[in-house]
Amino acid sequence: MLELFSDDPLIKVVGIVDVDPLAPALAIAKKLGIPGYTDLAESVEASRPCLAFNLTGDDSITDYVEARLGSGNIIGGFQARFIWNLLTRLKRTNEKITELAHHDSLTGLPNRILLYDRLNQAIARGRREKEAVAVLYLDLDGFKLVNDTFGHDVGDALLCEAAKRIRGCVRASDTVARMGGDEFTVILCNVKSVNRDRVAKKIIEAISSPFMLNGKECSVSVSIGIALYPENAETAEQMVKIADAAMYLAKHGGRNCYRFIGN
Repeated sequence: MLELFSDDPLIKVVGIVDVDPLAPALAIAKKLGIPGYTDLAESVEASRPCLAFNLTGDDSITDYVEARLGSGNIIGGFQARFIWNLLTRLKRTNEKITELAHHDSLTGLPNRILLYDRLNQAIARGRREKEAVAVLYLDLDGFKLVNDTFGHDVGDALLCEAAKRIRGCVRASDTVARMGGDEFTVILCNVKSVNRDRVAKKIIEAISSPFMLNGKECSVSVSIGIALYPENAETAEQMVKIADAAMYLAKHGGRNCYRFIGN
């Protein structure tokens, strides 16, 4: 539970006490940089002012802390366990809501909202470190035919498998996002000219291999448009727009290829 609240801006864990120096909670507290104590009196004095939770079920501890912090600053017994469990559930629910708000429910990839957040961060870092950033805008060629021919289940499975293949073509530090439908984007940070071409070619090769989905074999290809910071654009919105336009050049140029604006 300490992990849940360690980075919460509204809650600061000022210390944890356990008479057992080998208690798992103390090891976790040490890992998170939270003070740990084995002496109750020392912990109370070191943690003032605070709201104390007595989760041991020992009423004598509640009485001791209450005498030193005041009755309004200690919660014990059933009430402590109930409130702590409620806070934990609310925290986990909030994290789940945040996760759903920033990720695509089908593929699990970052969605458009998270993409722009990460791209803005990448551009800020690129500006600071004098590094190039690339955005690849991908559209699956022939996806509609597969979806119409084999049904939405196969179409959804194709999108999930394509997402896995794209992720396998980039570094862990890069971002792969689903923009919606059969469109994806990739953010490449600290990218050199040779890297962006290599990644685009790698993705095209990965997607061109046949997919075996729900017992059915199907094939698609991918058209990719690429935009660069600072060469093509200065903002996240401009980069995505230019990469999208370059992707349509690839579509009209025969598909299963990648293009930059101007090439």
